[in-house]
Amino acid sequence: MDQSIKAGIIGTILTVFISISIYVPAPFDFLPIFLIAIFIVYVFRLSTIKDALLAVYMTYVFNNGILGTLTLAIYYINNEPYSFPVDPYTVLSPIITSISITIAAYIGVWLNKKRAPPPQKQPPQQSTDIPPELQTV
Repeated sequence: MDQSIKAGIIGTILTVFISISIYVPAPFDFLPIFLIAIFIVYVFRLSTIKDALLAVYMTYVFNNGILGTLTLAIYYINNEPYSFPVDPYTVLSPIITSISITIAAYIGVWLNKKRAPPPQKQPPQQSTDIPPELQTV
């Protein structure tokens, strides 16, 4: 669980920086977040769907919250009125987000299942002065 929270925080930081630096048009604006979420699940080797969903959900929700706050702050600083147009994309955006969260978590776990397991550290051999034939287990 602790690893998934770290993954969610790192994913949030990455998506905020990517979303600020790259403009993606409205129907495809979820793609950078989607790809970073899969990348985070893969890098942190989250192998259960529960941990992957937690990390991806944190990435999406915190990213949307931070970017929404920055947008409103820019309107406030510029003393501009904020208008909220309701169009089909605005209505369908939460549904698209929830579906892409589930798909990103599933793809990340699926990629980790295909990945080779991490190398295991071998315990160091203890050197003894007793010959091997006299040692007992």
